[in-house]
Amino acid sequence: MKKSLLAATVASLCLPSFASFAADTTSDDVMVVTANRFEQPITSVLAPFNVVTRQDIDKVQAKTLTEVLSLLPGVQITQNGGRGQSSSIFVRGANSDQVLVLVDGIRMARSVAGNVDFNQIPLTQVQRIEFTRGARAAIYGSEAIGGVINIITLTGTDTPSKTKLDLGIGSHNYQEASVAGAYKIGDKSVLQLAAGYENDKGYNVHPQPGLNDGDKHGFDSRNASLALHHQFTDEISGYVATRWYKNHYQYDGSSIYSGHQYVRAETEFNDYSAGLKYAQNSYKSSLIFDYQKQDNLDYVDKTNVINRQDQYHQRNVQWHNQYQLLSTLSVSGGIDWRQEQWNDLTGFAGNKERDNTGYYAIGLWDYSPVSIETSVRLDDNQQYGTHSTYNIAGGWYLTDNIQLRGSYGTAFKAPNLYQLYVKSAWSTGNSNLNPETSKNIDISLHADYDIGSLAVTAYQMRINDLIDYTGGTPSYENVKGESKIKGIEVEAGFDTGIITHQLNFDFKDPRDSKGQQLIRREKFSFKWVGTASYGDLDTAVTYQYHGKRPDFGVELPAYDTWDIALTYWLQPKLALKGRVANLLNEDYETAGGYAMPGRTYYTSINYQF
Repeated sequence: MKKSLLAATVASLCLPSFASFAADTTSDDVMVVTANRFEQPITSVLAPFNVVTRQDIDKVQAKTLTEVLSLLPGVQITQNGGRGQSSSIFVRGANSDQVLVLVDGIRMARSVAGNVDFNQIPLTQVQRIEFTRGARAAIYGSEAIGGVINIITLTGTDTPSKTKLDLGIGSHNYQEASVAGAYKIGDKSVLQLAAGYENDKGYNVHPQPGLNDGDKHGFDSRNASLALHHQFTDEISGYVATRWYKNHYQYDGSSIYSGHQYVRAETEFNDYSAGLKYAQNSYKSSLIFDYQKQDNLDYVDKTNVINRQDQYHQRNVQWHNQYQLLSTLSVSGGIDWRQEQWNDLTGFAGNKERDNTGYYAIGLWDYSPVSIETSVRLDDNQQYGTHSTYNIAGGWYLTDNIQLRGSYGTAFKAPNLYQLYVKSAWSTGNSNLNPETSKNIDISLHADYDIGSLAVTAYQMRINDLIDYTGGTPSYENVKGESKIKGIEVEAGFDTGIITHQLNFDFKDPRDSKGQQLIRREKFSFKWVGTASYGDLDTAVTYQYHGKRPDFGVELPAYDTWDIALTYWLQPKLALKGRVANLLNEDYETAGGYAMPGRTYYTSINYQF
């Protein structure tokens, strides 16, 4: 592994004409919405922030959201095998349910009963991803301890007409077909659509000799989205949108106690939303309505015995306002309400629901060379009462090119409905659970010059009342004591002649209240992404190294992977693509006992008009 890591570092210095992926860019043209819920230049954001565009995704030819997110700073992915299998994300070593996941600024309904499984979300529908690290609970509420991931699917009324078609095949009998487009309807309306199909026959992700020999655990998905954007007046715009996907996958439930179990799972998701925006002079306002429903079914093949059947519902209303008091001072605030519902159709929990109303206020003051950001929020939850959080951040330009940033904030994660109320043979909920709470601090130095950029961030999280599953009971309990996670993140983008590179390192020390390294959390990772163009040929190369980490009763060894993607433009609008994932056929696991895919090949043809 050390030789591979050295080779990657050398390669990053030698490969020509590489552009950045998800760079912590300082371009004034890049506008983002996730940091403070309103559009602002990325240069004014005081938290660590990254943007992944649709072009970035297409360059590396990623097939899943987990592949895209795994390249971001501070992110570690664990997955129970290949495409479609259960996956989790750790941001800065925080638990997988301590990162807030938004789609177009709205929570995923899946969080009603636990962390979101990114491997199930169709990448076809994604336009861009915004990612901020650190406590943002004072703006968004529960779960925003490690950071916030906002998956953006919607465009706007200024989007030009375009269509993109993709057809592809690959290893494990992989097949894909997708179409995405935006179409002008008159001068004031845009119709946006996307649809896709994906099928992967898979492999045996959890081999158990004598129990499941010859099994393959595959995945298939059908998805579609539709949105209509309209500019009513110069000040008022709005949209209506719907998203749908239906996924099928198989996983292994075999054990020495139950014998062979080949389990089939189905997930169907529906989302309906509508929004209005108003902007005039110094005042902006937005109003969003959203309803989500997700149906889940697990059953044992051939016997059709149902392991799990449940539904998640979520209703959400958000009202945001921003006012520019002075050229150097803006204030914003609003209310968001959501109703969460979990229907357990096979267990004994029945139907459970709760409401949460959040009130928040944000102040942004920018008087060069100093910037200050403050935010405060109060959440009133039907189940656990009220909870307040706050955040204060500051930035100071030491020179025109170097900025020192610091922030301190509190955050929390509310127990989900599954942890509170589940009743089954292997788990019992605990209605007396308290929210997890945290205190987060960041200090960073950002330098930006013509030859490149560098960001170094030191952070610390102190988390109390962690909610954990106690196998002996079995139930969920608040763990006494304080878990501490501290680390340093380094991001660098630089030129050597015509060469451009984007690297990130992550050093951290994630420990529980007993001083033990947190399960499945690594202490070190290194990532590099590069793209190059040679006439009609575009290339993308990615490298990742992940250090060893403890799993349940074992230690998983360090591993590294190389991916390469090539795009050849047959015509200006027609491209032939090829990708090799895990180029060196690394044998590794991110979750104990679950083999990740070996060397995998993909090829596709892309037409844009």
